[in-house]
Amino acid sequence: MESNERQDAMARANPSQEALEKAERAAAGEGPPFRRVLVPLDGSRLAETVLGIATRLADACGASIILLHIIEKNAPAAVHGERHLSDTASAEAYLADLARQLGGNERSIEWHTHEVPVGDVAASIADHALEYDVDLIVLCTHGSGGLREVIWGSIAQQALQLSRVPVLIGRARKDTAQEPFVPQTIMVTLDATPVAEAALPPAAGLARCLGARLRLVMVVATSSTLSRAQSPAAALMPIATEAILDLEEQQATDYLERLADTLRSAGIGAVAEVRRGSPVGELAQDTGEHRDGLVVSATHGRAGLQAIWTSSVAGGLLKRTRAPVLLIPIVES
Repeated sequence: MESNERQDAMARANPSQEALEKAERAAAGEGPPFRRVLVPLDGSRLAETVLGIATRLADACGASIILLHIIEKNAPAAVHGERHLSDTASAEAYLADLARQLGGNERSIEWHTHEVPVGDVAASIADHALEYDVDLIVLCTHGSGGLREVIWGSIAQQALQLSRVPVLIGRARKDTAQEPFVPQTIMVTLDATPVAEAALPPAAGLARCLGARLRLVMVVATSSTLSRAQSPAAALMPIATEAILDLEEQQATDYLERLADTLRSAGIGAVAEVRRGSPVGELAQDTGEHRDGLVVSATHGRAGLQAIWTSSVAGGLLKRTRAPVLLIPIVES
């Protein structure tokens, strides 16, 4: 067992060549990371808080924005304490007015109302993402929680799972003013697997467009934060386990530094940091300490109970960080 763990740790010092090449091309300016941005809105001021993020990205990347309202079947009369837009005329007037307000600085703003009431809003968002050939969805999560969200997942999570294009989620709070979206640093969460490296190209492209610096962060467990499957063996071999984890920390440092060197050579500021502990807790604390303006993470987009059983790091970060989180879906063949 110790030999296998050591071999796994040694392998983590080698980022995939494909990830290195993609990150280098993105950092060097091979096309904008996003061209068409879809912003679903429900008519509430809370949902509108992501418009600052969407317009900043559109201006930086030269992207167009599509505002979308979906008429919901059996919709409640109010949403987040405000009148719910449940008829086509009100929704079209609302979106047209927003488009006029946002259309300065030569921005390309489109808008669309889905007139036929639907019962599955997330599926409709995914359908429109495909129809309009968008490469980013920007959504607001309201942090209301509740049993239904735990079991079924939020609309944002479901949209990610169904649409298979990146979803940027901003958290709105009624009790605090929304901060301008001007990220100076962007955290990229990695775990030394090619799957997680899918976050690197869009993160590098955004860093170039926004003039931000990348922070490549990886968490290595301590003996007290190992998974349940690993804990029994660790208890039997505590000294060997500590040695393996220390080796893994060094290999993680080498791995991140190689990635950072590649990005720096392409003109993107990048630093590497390895933390010890549980992934969600350490990443949430880290982004708070550095006041990151954006977190980028690759994810399967699993929602609800499935995410609980798979210990979704991205899902945990959504609940524990103030920064917007850009989720890059992992598309499996």
